[in-house]
Amino acid sequence: MSGDSLKSSAAAGGDQAYWNEALETMVWPEVERWQAQQITAMLEPLRQRSQLYRQLHATLPAGIKLGSLADLAALPFTMKDDIRGAQERNSDAQPFGENQAAPLTDIVQAITSSGTTGAPLYYALTQRDVDFFTDAIANTWFTAGLRKHDVVAHLVGLPMVAGGLPYADGFRRIGATLCWLGGFPTDRILREMRRLRATALLATTSFGLYLSEQWDAVGRETGLPSKLSKVLLGGEPGLNQPEIRERITKGLQTSHLREVMGLGDVISAMWGECEAHAGMHFNAQKYVAVELIDPDSGALLPWREGATGEIVYTAFARDATPLIRYRSRDHALVTGFGKCACGRTSPRIRCIGRTDDMLIYKGMNVFPTSIRDLISKHFAGQVEPMLRIWKERKDQVRFDDPIPVDVEASPSLDKSAYASLVQKIEHEVRNQLQVRIAVTVLDSGSLPRSVYKNSLVAVRGAG
Repeated sequence: MSGDSLKSSAAAGGDQAYWNEALETMVWPEVERWQAQQITAMLEPLRQRSQLYRQLHATLPAGIKLGSLADLAALPFTMKDDIRGAQERNSDAQPFGENQAAPLTDIVQAITSSGTTGAPLYYALTQRDVDFFTDAIANTWFTAGLRKHDVVAHLVGLPMVAGGLPYADGFRRIGATLCWLGGFPTDRILREMRRLRATALLATTSFGLYLSEQWDAVGRETGLPSKLSKVLLGGEPGLNQPEIRERITKGLQTSHLREVMGLGDVISAMWGECEAHAGMHFNAQKYVAVELIDPDSGALLPWREGATGEIVYTAFARDATPLIRYRSRDHALVTGFGKCACGRTSPRIRCIGRTDDMLIYKGMNVFPTSIRDLISKHFAGQVEPMLRIWKERKDQVRFDDPIPVDVEASPSLDKSAYASLVQKIEHEVRNQLQVRIAVTVLDSGSLPRSVYKNSLVAVRGAG
């Protein structure tokens, strides 16, 4: 398989069904064999370019060859702390630290992680890196249904974060009209989307839910009908819940709701939901290899429907700040493997939580998202799809007493039913998840809404 055969087919416009038909419809084992060849070719030069990988791969034999992607198991994982430590060991010539694998004169851009799980990390990009990022992100947007005739409201506010300028470049690569409204007050966003005839929006899941509550009332003030028909949301789990999807599609008056996901450390949009609504396809296979591992043992897991595990990425086409077997800490449920109804062959997933967010109640692990999803599903119509889990301090993971949870009641629920609802929710969570929670039912609208991500877990008295 040559590089020419993998060129993006949709870049010239038209009515193509795929951004890169040759690669997106290729049987997955063939994709992985091709990726193994690319990784083999870059491993030895990588040790010469990156001090970090010279150390991490010091015990590997010279000229190591991967016969298949499964052979990646012979390579060590790269952890976030490895990247953070390498970044701290920086210099004037290497401001990005010991994993800066390209000279400063070749670096044209820096992007940063959001810093939600520690100090932000910075990643350098050469022009080739930018081109690869842009192509993979455009592929994701295309899979999620965006086309060149769309007018896209880009609602991420900060250009330097991985979802800022890189997302914008992806919209432009497709040929869509970019309207970067992120950072404006919410009421202005809602008005300008009508005035600009926005047909699509990109936002976090939290902000999409918030916009759905405000969309009609504020938008009608313009006197202009809505042109919005496509909604792309991501950045956090949640769209696996039918109740949340229904709230958003009803509020924004559209049936085209697609989930997207990436990792700023690797490429900020790599997974996108197609028209089959059966999970998010992996769309960065031209530049990134993806593995599924057991989060406890690190053992490789096969891609099969129903499997769960942690996602691991190898960015084999990356000049300035490479990543090999990078543990994302994202835990995923495989919703499909093999040819999808849309014709794509890459794995499909839903993100179910992050290791960094895991809570422990008397020895039982639980994701905050699991608590939210269970309550939203079993008490739909009685509660809003917004809740808040409380910690006493930022580093608290273990709970010996029931985990405090604030839940918003549905506006139609009479306050006299609150006490009974508390008992029912606590009982259901105990039965299903084997953890105890202490529920407080609040009136609808009591929990804060954010223009970026709503924090599912918060610290008492902070901020």
